[in-house]
Amino acid sequence: MATTLISGGRSRTTRIGAAVVLVPLVAFAVFPLVWMALSSVKPPEQLYSGDPGWLPDGIDWGFYRRVLDGTPFAEFMVNSLVVGLASTAIVVVLAAMAGYGLARGRFRGRAVISRSVLVAYVFPTILFVMPLFILVSDLGLAGGYPGIVLVHVVFNFPFCVWLMMQYFRTLPVEIEEAGRVDGLSHAGVFVRIAAPLAAPGLATTAIFGFLNSWNEFLLSFVILGSGERRTLPVGIYNFLGSEVADWGPLMAATTLAVLPTLALFLLVQRRITGGLTGGAVKG
Repeated sequence: MATTLISGGRSRTTRIGAAVVLVPLVAFAVFPLVWMALSSVKPPEQLYSGDPGWLPDGIDWGFYRRVLDGTPFAEFMVNSLVVGLASTAIVVVLAAMAGYGLARGRFRGRAVISRSVLVAYVFPTILFVMPLFILVSDLGLAGGYPGIVLVHVVFNFPFCVWLMMQYFRTLPVEIEEAGRVDGLSHAGVFVRIAAPLAAPGLATTAIFGFLNSWNEFLLSFVILGSGERRTLPVGIYNFLGSEVADWGPLMAATTLAVLPTLALFLLVQRRITGGLTGGAVKG
């Protein structure tokens, strides 16, 4: 009984300590989103005053009307959706095959490639802007869907491969060996056994790939420029002038852009957690 009381005391102390650390961090992370949403519904005279205050004096939807009626915001959102879905579908298929090969294959250089995959993701995106722009331009794909989809696939591929590789390593090899005994080829084992078992990992990879594509700005800005295929981050950038930022519409547009990703995360947060913890069992 004494041991139980001690264990319970330690558990309670641990929870309190975690709360003391996490609550300020969560508040720090959430504060910009709350401030953005509140600013988007403030009356113009309040927002642009010297002291806009914390809470709006009244709810004013004027900034949202300016964004939705005065700009091609819906087109920007459709562009982001098309690019995000297309690049995610491609990168998940490629990452699943590459991750399975690195997790199960036995070939020279496998360890080096496995480590290099994650190292490639660590480098800043800006280092790859010019090489990717030159490549896409030489292929005649700049300014359209194919070019930016290709770039987003390259951008997301290293991390997605690493994520799938870690997840495939957690799956029992015995099930795959049983499939080979039954006459399945390596491709058959992957398609009919490994991929279905790795569904949580595939879902997590797809979610991360889509969110990265939805939020990516720099590569989209360079590849798409001011063309009609501009994605949402590039379209929102138009509210930043060379000298003055139009803060009201900017806050409204950014709030609208965050809502789909926030809804997606709330719907699939358990699957993300399951996929990440599953891939963390083995390194």
